[in-house]
Amino acid sequence: MTKSISIVTKDYENSSIAPSLVVISGGTACNSMVDVLQSLTPNVSYILGLSDNGGSTSEILRVLGGPGIGDIRSRLVRLIKIEENDYERIALRNLLSYRLPIEGNELDIKLEWLEVVEGTHKLWNGISSEKKGIIRGFLVNLQTEILKGAQKKFNFRNGSIGNFFLTGARIFFGSLESAIFIFSVITGINESTKVIPIINTNQNVSIAAELENGKIILGQCEISHPSSQQKENSRFKLENSGDSYGPVNNQSNLLFDKSEIKLLARRIKRIYYINDYGQEMIPLPSVNPKVATSFCTKSTLIYSIGSLYTSIMPCLVLKGVGKAIIESTTLKRKILILNGYNDLETDGYIASDFAKAIINGCNSSLKSSGLWSNEYQANKYISHMIFLDNSQINVDILEIEKLGIECIETKGDIKNGKPVYNEDVLKDVLNMIIV
Repeated sequence: MTKSISIVTKDYENSSIAPSLVVISGGTACNSMVDVLQSLTPNVSYILGLSDNGGSTSEILRVLGGPGIGDIRSRLVRLIKIEENDYERIALRNLLSYRLPIEGNELDIKLEWLEVVEGTHKLWNGISSEKKGIIRGFLVNLQTEILKGAQKKFNFRNGSIGNFFLTGARIFFGSLESAIFIFSVITGINESTKVIPIINTNQNVSIAAELENGKIILGQCEISHPSSQQKENSRFKLENSGDSYGPVNNQSNLLFDKSEIKLLARRIKRIYYINDYGQEMIPLPSVNPKVATSFCTKSTLIYSIGSLYTSIMPCLVLKGVGKAIIESTTLKRKILILNGYNDLETDGYIASDFAKAIINGCNSSLKSSGLWSNEYQANKYISHMIFLDNSQINVDILEIEKLGIECIETKGDIKNGKPVYNEDVLKDVLNMIIV
């Protein structure tokens, strides 16, 4: 039986019981919930993966390497809070969310990029000279790095200025976290709100999916947008061949054709990390210590809506994640916000499949640490599941409750023909759960 909801409005101003959140998410989907989460508390840590290899990020990876920062940039831009008449912050958001044209003459697109670098583009209007100088400095640094690899012919089509800024800063500091910090400071993101990469690295991060039929798909874009040209290999070759497949990110996914997208041949069995040549990383990379700190200092863990296998799972299977969640003495609630509909990664899934995938991912991280031989029960990782009353996913409440997870139904809206969460209703439901 689902829990009936009585809405109680709480005022956390100057309260010692103010909630704190750690949110595991991807980029686009969770962005629709950022306002809700920030209205509950500014004390939020957003944990995001670094395996994005689509869009303009793929071109950065192809030419310059480094981690995939598309989801990080997306969340940072979304967190720029616009106050009334704060024209500079509006201008900063417009600049850092701007994409160069996806269509048109390649030379014209490159010339527009040079206008941005040189500071003559109209996007700079309204930005103070101090901030303009800092941002331009990192864009110039990026341009210098691109020129060093001129033989690779960087394609600026659909290029994200925010991605370019973060990458230029990352290369300059030798640290993605430093780049995130400078982005946050310049744009005035609340100091209590943190955007934390799941791995603290300056190197490329790639994932692969093993399907139930033993086939392997290399790369996040290929998993979430499978096509007839996807990079698929047999498990036998991956595990036993001494030869590499060639660099995973040596081809651009800048303009992948969504019209060619097809369903996966089988369900995904597991997600794991691979090196630049498609070989499984053993041992797994360790989770960013700041992620573990968030688990042991925040009061509520939220598994956000979004792509289960390319957004959520890469954050769960890393060494140390399950341990940090299990051992946390501060996490009182662990909430799974269920998607309103399935995507290509979860075609045919019912609600309990989502819960079981998360549980298996967390338990697998314990095994990779070599710390536990046993598996923990579901409610050690998930205490509540929120789902929509108009969900297109079958919610098998009895099965979920057998796992010790409390189900909470909430009213949904329809957007573009798909069920979505109503911000006000979701805020009230979360308010009820977290205090």
